[in-house]
Amino acid sequence: MPPGWDWRRCAVVARERSYLHPVRAPCEIEGIPVQLDNEEFTGVWRLRETQALVDWLRRRDSRVVSSFEVDEWLARQRPGPWVELLQEGISGYALETGGAETPTDNFIEWLAEWAREARRRQRGLMLLTAHRAKGLEFDHMVVLDGRWNRLGPGEDADEQRRLYYVAITRARQTLTLMQMEFARPHRFNDALLNDSPDVIRREPAALPPAAPELARRYVRLSLRDVFLGFAGRRHTDHPVHRAIAALSPGDLLQARAGPQRWELLDGDGVVVGQLSRDFEPPAGMRCAAATVLAVARWDRDHSDAQYRNGYLCDAWEVVVPELVFEPT
Repeated sequence: MPPGWDWRRCAVVARERSYLHPVRAPCEIEGIPVQLDNEEFTGVWRLRETQALVDWLRRRDSRVVSSFEVDEWLARQRPGPWVELLQEGISGYALETGGAETPTDNFIEWLAEWAREARRRQRGLMLLTAHRAKGLEFDHMVVLDGRWNRLGPGEDADEQRRLYYVAITRARQTLTLMQMEFARPHRFNDALLNDSPDVIRREPAALPPAAPELARRYVRLSLRDVFLGFAGRRHTDHPVHRAIAALSPGDLLQARAGPQRWELLDGDGVVVGQLSRDFEPPAGMRCAAATVLAVARWDRDHSDAQYRNGYLCDAWEVVVPELVFEPT
């Protein structure tokens, strides 16, 4: 890639989300940072790393803190994606405050607000549908072919034209329009693919047979997808708490379907978490791999009142996974 290239300024747009999954797989294989538009990690404030920072701030004797001190503390933590995210946030805070000291309570309030916004922050190549692209802009855009001629229930004949217009006007610098060789060209490109000197045409690429890995489906879960109270129903001296404490983002897990919920196991075979009852794997696929996406903190006070009496400890950690599925 050219110097200074930033995947966070790029996006791929499709008519339907099913066309985005085949794009996700090669990105994951090649190590390109990528995310789907509906993947918002809703628990940035609840992350183990964020709560450790808050604990440190509250234990300090000083009632003021500077971004430099916070940055020094983060530099001493175990490296990981969530520590990097916090470091990015602190860099922005340093620019806002000029590095000046601020009351610790004010900084914690800022951190909580920043955490709410951070879940929507683009972390890599964005894959999104045209509906979700409304109001957004990207330096470099690719618009995929497929189903642009299809009318949904209640849509008029011009609805898809307007939607395609939304997709192609999200680009600031470059726009790439893809056309599948086997698909019937749709009429929206007629006025675009002309003889303008600004249009560069590429001949269809000869692709090798698709590797099996390209059929994989990557699923990043969030706090709403896991059973938050799993470890809370075990005493503080139960081995599950030590097993979860030993996990870090990126560690390997096993995921299996249990009697009532999907279960997550660590490398020693200890069940360290469960998914919500509503979780359903992609149809016709099996789980081929699982890793730790994040470890979050939860407690009795933030749980539903009807379940609080069933918890045997006041606070505990929750494992949030990333799962990889492949066709059966």
